[in-house]
Amino acid sequence: MVTQVAKFRRRCQVVKKNRLVFIGGTGMRAEPRKLTGLAPKGKTPVTTASKPEKYQPRVDMYGAIAYTGPLVCDIVTSAQRRSIVNARTGKKGVKGYTKSMLREFIKHKLAPKIKRMKEEQVIIALDKGLAMKKEEVLEDIKAGKTKNVKDVWIFPTSTAKYVNPLDNTLWHSLKERVRARKPQNEDETATYLKEEFMAITEADIKGYYRNCALTRKSDPRKNLV
Repeated sequence: MVTQVAKFRRRCQVVKKNRLVFIGGTGMRAEPRKLTGLAPKGKTPVTTASKPEKYQPRVDMYGAIAYTGPLVCDIVTSAQRRSIVNARTGKKGVKGYTKSMLREFIKHKLAPKIKRMKEEQVIIALDKGLAMKKEEVLEDIKAGKTKNVKDVWIFPTSTAKYVNPLDNTLWHSLKERVRARKPQNEDETATYLKEEFMAITEADIKGYYRNCALTRKSDPRKNLV
């Protein structure tokens, strides 16, 4: 694994960073709240249970970033997942973000954003978690009427947490900012995730790229030994 990570990092280091687009997915729930009783006005309610309430339903998310900032994201709530037709069973309801959903995201949301990028030889990088293949990504990009994607790189197995800026630092930082806003339900969590993702700065993104040792002069074996 160390060799695979170092090799992928070297591959990124020799490419102009503005050409690299990373895709990744995550999930998040609203923070659980402790059960409290009623109290007179001006008084603090007494906690009636030692354990928090059960966690809120999970919000699923996929996002894409370029070196200069976030490109686009897709947020799916549990209610939306229940209305999606499962490609395998033909019935409504999926447990999480699926491959078919990712392909729709690439085709209809990501492709138009890449089309507007100034770079003519964009490289898309993503993991193989949903069994995406290079040919499928290129097919979806083409279906999205985008011609400036040169290649697709699939991360080697179990390396995304070292080489993908989204999985390495960005998702953690994003969730911290969302939690600081104290979402009270699933819809608020979804709204804050999108707002905070699209508010990520260019300086933040460049910091995440450096943290993954993707920039020139970075040690490709950083944090591996």
